[in-house]
Amino acid sequence: MNKAIILSRVSSSPQDIEQQTAQLKAYAASLGYDTSNQIVIETVESAIKLSEEERQGLNMLKWYIENDSIDCVICWEPSRISRQQKTLYSIRDYLLEHKIQLYILNPFIKLLTDDRTQFDTTANIAFSIYCTLSENEMSIKASRFARAKSKLRNQGKKFAGATIFGYQKDKDKNCVPHPLYSTIVVALFNKYLDNDYSLVETYKWAAEQWPQVFDILEYRKMQSKIKHILNNTIYRDGNWCYPALIDTNVFDKVQTKLKASICRSKYGSKRNLLCRGKIYCGHCGNKLVGCCGNVNAYVCSTDKLHSLQMSIKAADWLMWHVVTDIVNIAGSVDNVQTITQLSKTIEDKKVYIGLLNDTIAKLEIKQVKLLDLYMDDTINKETYLKRNKTLDDQIRVYKHDIDNISIQIQQLEYSVKSNVVKAIDINNIDDFDTKMDLVRQYINKMTLYKEDKTIYIKFSYRMPLVVPDCTYLYKHGKIYRQNYDGTLDWIY
Repeated sequence: MNKAIILSRVSSSPQDIEQQTAQLKAYAASLGYDTSNQIVIETVESAIKLSEEERQGLNMLKWYIENDSIDCVICWEPSRISRQQKTLYSIRDYLLEHKIQLYILNPFIKLLTDDRTQFDTTANIAFSIYCTLSENEMSIKASRFARAKSKLRNQGKKFAGATIFGYQKDKDKNCVPHPLYSTIVVALFNKYLDNDYSLVETYKWAAEQWPQVFDILEYRKMQSKIKHILNNTIYRDGNWCYPALIDTNVFDKVQTKLKASICRSKYGSKRNLLCRGKIYCGHCGNKLVGCCGNVNAYVCSTDKLHSLQMSIKAADWLMWHVVTDIVNIAGSVDNVQTITQLSKTIEDKKVYIGLLNDTIAKLEIKQVKLLDLYMDDTINKETYLKRNKTLDDQIRVYKHDIDNISIQIQQLEYSVKSNVVKAIDINNIDDFDTKMDLVRQYINKMTLYKEDKTIYIKFSYRMPLVVPDCTYLYKHGKIYRQNYDGTLDWIY
């Protein structure tokens, strides 16, 4: 016997999807489809924000129709399919093309004629009306939301979102000066101006005064927070929501000092550094800076503990050596075989993402059921929070996996599009710009780690490449390649 698809959807987890599914299954049973011939598709996803291609439930529906013996689709109302008219009409035409009957229970619509060759005239008119209503309902809600937001704005109140540092919302949603943070803002302006402090010195002073707000250990990273505060014109001008905190004269003087403190290059040109923007400290994660003159090395200016630095000449030589290997090896690989293998890997990863999304959907359904148990006093609050946290952690892990796999797919697709690099005369390239383009094309990061007096160097690439996974060592001005057996080859 052919099967019926039960299509259930809610837009958020707290909504009840089980009752919806139960009524659809009961109707399917009345049509003669027993449980074994019912395929249930339950999803928690937006029908207005997501396009048809992004809708997991609709993708699953199409997959079952094309890979199984499906006779009909049953859903609760048109908006459960989508709230976008474009998507609703697309699904309608798709079902007609495959001669799949559509039953909608609220209001009742049997979309196709009995021979399934065309739309039932009356049903199609009703379907069209409710398609319009489904989308317009969200438009009405959006308009109501905009009116409420505009009303609050006219009253000088903040509708939603975080407030700017120095302010807080009172019970009437008015933004008023924060008793502590507004004082900090005024003090920062005065301190930076009156004491001729730099941004770093101002931050250190603020960290000593208010350690609960500013972390003294993060002054190099967080001095941008001070600069952002000093540049924010809201503190001087205010607006419909925020009252002004800083006098115009004080604010303008601070801006003049900030502009005068900008560091500019002494010379109009820069030295050609092949590793610029690609060489990183493995301890703190920051980029190394190319320092010329007596140092003549890439230096990690924030990692004083390890004193990490590498000769510019040695680092640039190694960077070009690795790029040369990449181009020579890639040029000798059979293009067709490589692309075929990459394409298969891409498809396998996409299938795996689909399985992960299915797992996430099932976990979200479990969360809904768990909430029902809690609301019915079947379980206590402690049990609910503990189980719900476990489900949240599982969902977070799966979503993290999906993000990582999606990045891998993008890298693989980029590699396929590039059709694998054709062999070029890499050894005769002398132009720096050409070299830099190749470095940017293939190298993602060159990461340095220091242990004792030895620097270990690892490369990561912008795309999957057929290259050996090597570790390089830099010691006493020489570069070595570490072999799989632990031995070293001196290469520079």
